Amino acid sequence: MTFFRFDIDARSRTAGRFIGRVRRELLRAVMEEKGAGLTQQELARRLESRRSNINRQLSGEVEITLRSLADLAWALDREITFELRRPEDAAGQNIAPMTSTIGHKPIRIIAPKTSSD
Repeated sequence: MTFFRFDIDARSRTAGRFIGRVRRELLRAVMEEKGAGLTQQELARRLESRRSNINRQLSGEVEITLRSLADLAWALDREITFELRRPEDAAGQNIAPMTSTIGHKPIRIIAPKTSSD
């Protein structure tokens, strides 16, 4: 069995989570409006853009600038709220638990004795 281990530093993890939250909120708003009949074509018309540009932004193919995010919010008739606060560490956030084994050698597995030993 193949295992892969990679470490994501705190800066990258924080940035990735923020970008993910922004994208989820944007897609949630788009889906709500889509349920009311809004199409990507209409969204593009409101922004005087092309539907393909809107599609690439919403699908994550291109980076969304703050200006693009503000424009999309305007076209969706939404208000953006933003808050900077101190992080709260909670279980399930990929934060390594403090244990007595951190900083020690990996656990050594000892095979059970067989009858031929």
